[in-house]
Amino acid sequence: MMTYAQQQINSLMGWEDLEVVDPEAEKAKKGQEADATGLLEQERKQAWGTKQFQQYIGADVTSLLSVPVWIMEPFTILQKAAEIMEYTDILDRADAEDDEFDRFALVAAYCVSPFGAAERAWKPFNPILGETFELEVGNGVRYLAEQVSHHPPICAAHAENSHFRYDLVSAPTTRFLGNSLEVYPYGRTRITLVRSGEVFTLVPPNAMVHNIVIGRTWVDAYGPMNIACITTGARVRLDFKPCGWFGYGRYEFEGFVYDKDDTKRVKLSGKWNQYVDAVRCDPEGAPLPDAPVKRLWTCTPKPVGDYYSFTAFAHRLNSSEGIRTPLPSDSRRRPDRAKLAAGEMVAAGSEKVRLEEMQRAERRERDKRSDSWLPRWFRKVDDAKLYEGELELTKVPFWEFTGDYIQRPQAEVGQAADINGKGFCPWQYPDMH
Repeated sequence: MMTYAQQQINSLMGWEDLEVVDPEAEKAKKGQEADATGLLEQERKQAWGTKQFQQYIGADVTSLLSVPVWIMEPFTILQKAAEIMEYTDILDRADAEDDEFDRFALVAAYCVSPFGAAERAWKPFNPILGETFELEVGNGVRYLAEQVSHHPPICAAHAENSHFRYDLVSAPTTRFLGNSLEVYPYGRTRITLVRSGEVFTLVPPNAMVHNIVIGRTWVDAYGPMNIACITTGARVRLDFKPCGWFGYGRYEFEGFVYDKDDTKRVKLSGKWNQYVDAVRCDPEGAPLPDAPVKRLWTCTPKPVGDYYSFTAFAHRLNSSEGIRTPLPSDSRRRPDRAKLAAGEMVAAGSEKVRLEEMQRAERRERDKRSDSWLPRWFRKVDDAKLYEGELELTKVPFWEFTGDYIQRPQAEVGQAADINGKGFCPWQYPDMH
């Protein structure tokens, strides 16, 4: 079995960025039969020796390995990051809440809500340096993400409306364990509520991708989720239970809202893929007599039998219908993503390779000209005093939103045929392409 595992994982070496794959899914079987990458299964098994497999054990493979398109979804990592925008109505409710601890409970529920889409076992496309994704959702929310670094891969994002501001820097790392992949979600999240002026920071739990070589792939989240209100000193700790034997405890979490004196005020519990409940509690954590249990978040039912297990919101993120004409660097314009969405695997693989080579050509041209690269919509912040108590800037740098995107005139609604897979241009030197 170990030899088989080594052959399987070594067959993926040489691609860029190993992540999640469901080898039992129908899509993977079809991809193997169609051999969309042009490599036969036996040829891929023999392409790499077992020693190469062993050298990656314990390593961060975030930017070392790649995968063929037949185990990918027509989605980019920037789009995946935008899935946190599905339940922004919770932040609107938090901003309108008068009680400090009920308000914090709603913020915590919002931080759990993205896990409702976390079970999808397909790998999204890695963003090209300078690639963007923009989105408008209900109640005036505008969202923009940009890939601000390629090595290491880092994206920055900003969203806002009249109730909240949301800022993200995502710089995850991984540890390859042979038949599983541990994901450390390093990054920075800041949520600011407009009415109270409170600022919240988030450190999410780790994740483990099981059975990436042998068996059915599944994803588990485990460990603490810590949320701090740096304005008031209150905090939330939610403990995500690791999945035990026969699925015992899977998805479950429990924790509390603590005041600045570290006294428990609200008990939070639920399943991270389904719901979040809250109830007022005494200092020992027991629910108060006759205190009502409030359902703060319920995951929207997912489409049944969806090819990629997309949520309805993920389909919206992937659609070019009825949206304002996005920037030329937008993910929806990527030809490889569009080809894969259309089921054209061979063409998607070719476009993916072409874009990666264009990115390498850009890097060579920058080196030749001794040019630097700067994000268009975010700027790097080097003042460590602004982020005392958080991760060190040397570990996770911080990029702040410049505001230029919000100030620019909004585009008119465009035609999907002119957006989907068309006009993709994140390049620093567009003339050379």
